Amino acid sequence: MHLRSLQPEDTAPVLEMWNATARFDPLTPGLFEEKTRGDEGFSPELAVVCVDSDCVRGFAMGVIRDTPDGPRGVVKLLAAAADRRRCGIGSALLRRVEEAMAGRGVRTIRVCESAPNYLTPGVDCRYSAAPYFFERQGYRRIGEACNMSVELSGRAFANPAMEKSFADQGIDLRRARSEDREAITTMLSSHWPSWRAEADKALENDPVTLFIAVTRAEVLGFAAWDANNRGTGWFGPMGTVEAERGQGIGRALLFHCLDDMVRGDVNAAIIPWVDPVGFYRQCAGAAVSRVFNRYEKESTA
Repeated sequence: MHLRSLQPEDTAPVLEMWNATARFDPLTPGLFEEKTRGDEGFSPELAVVCVDSDCVRGFAMGVIRDTPDGPRGVVKLLAAAADRRRCGIGSALLRRVEEAMAGRGVRTIRVCESAPNYLTPGVDCRYSAAPYFFERQGYRRIGEACNMSVELSGRAFANPAMEKSFADQGIDLRRARSEDREAITTMLSSHWPSWRAEADKALENDPVTLFIAVTRAEVLGFAAWDANNRGTGWFGPMGTVEAERGQGIGRALLFHCLDDMVRGDVNAAIIPWVDPVGFYRQCAGAAVSRVFNRYEKESTA
């Protein structure tokens, strides 16, 4: 058994191993590319494959994200072949990634929370062995996160009366255009700089999957979909500037996105890493679909 950096020819065997093991987080070739080499933080040193008898037995990938408190490491992906568990593969992969991150000045490591490019906001609670594994590796549970889902088949979300009300106030709710980029960037830089990367992805889609509320060339709020985990019905991010909250702008933009998904033949919207659970339940009938444990470790390497 030996560990080495991920190579292009590893994609198919890593996917086969991953999809046989991580049953709640299946990856397509396109999604694997997005989560690995498509991540601006991708580093070959932090993408490690375990090989034994010329077969892939495990895979781990870490990334480093800048935070106000300094660089934070994230164990973004980690899996060991189902028939090779309890053989030390997961521990060896994790240790290799942790040591590489520590060598770059990382002192705090989290699991899965690699926004803006992330697969999940934590470890799905249904992976029953995960708490035991991470706690043995020195991680502590720091909370929970959840995803919600909205069934879209046969539904329509447009609200003409709401649209007219906003129009009467001089607020235009519409799909963003290329000429809106500067105004959108200005809003995001002032309020949600960490969401700029995802908004840029939505602006690059064809058609654009970013909707805005705008008045006099000022963007008051936005909502996007298919900006992360593309092709899976992923909603978000979404935000309304603080001074404009309470008018229903967020609800209206959410409806624009959901209707756009319906037109795109998306059967269900995934709303990830949800904080306002009640908002999405009330507005769109969303239900909690997945619950995740969040883990953190202070590196001593």
